[in-house]
Amino acid sequence: MNGQAPEGRWVRPVAGGPEVYAVVPERPRATVVVGMELFGVTAWVRGVCARLAGAGYAALAPDFYGRQAERVELPYDDTGRVDGFRLLGTVTADQVVADTAAALAAGERAGAGPGRAFVGFSVGGHLGLLAGARLPLDLIAACYPGWALEDPTPLAASAPPLGAEGAAALAAYDPSVLGLVGAADHVVPPEQWARIGERLAGAGVRHELVTYPEVPHGFLCADRPGTFRAAESADAWSRILSALGELPS
Repeated sequence: MNGQAPEGRWVRPVAGGPEVYAVVPERPRATVVVGMELFGVTAWVRGVCARLAGAGYAALAPDFYGRQAERVELPYDDTGRVDGFRLLGTVTADQVVADTAAALAAGERAGAGPGRAFVGFSVGGHLGLLAGARLPLDLIAACYPGWALEDPTPLAASAPPLGAEGAAALAAYDPSVLGLVGAADHVVPPEQWARIGERLAGAGVRHELVTYPEVPHGFLCADRPGTFRAAESADAWSRILSALGELPS
């Protein structure tokens, strides 16, 4: 299915908690949780949901900052980064898991097929790996995920998702991990990307890691012209959609 996406809307989970931005087509083939960047559920993130819904998936982006400030949409500048890290520092791993579970439940209520995926960008990639160690997911597409290993995480009271314990827990749920990064990424430099691959392999996590030469952090976000790379973004989206196409139906 590659049609026009339905209109998106903010919904409150049945069990309470922060809102979720949802774009759900008729007869969705699977549920995809969309993990926002540091800047919140921005217009670009909402566009990602629309793109996924147009491909046939129930796309749901939790407002992970919603307990502190609802529907935050920060500017892509230094002020936005400062405010984003401040808000991110209030988010706990338990909250990430609860909000991801709420989004998955919303997809199930919407009649989505059994497949469950998390597609996350930067901070969102981190959140997807974290959630995948505590929830059953079939696929995690982690796009330039920061703070995945032993480095301190900006989340409150949260261990890195690919620390030794986190990697083992992720392997126990047996998701497939698709990782996408640029070789010029200052947040996830090549040596760290190599270590992420080693950690996943050592834990027995099924994975494919892709590196784009001379490409910076944030290359998928078309609303950030300084770092957006159209050709690599198109290739990355082709890989993401191909991986989603392998979800259980």
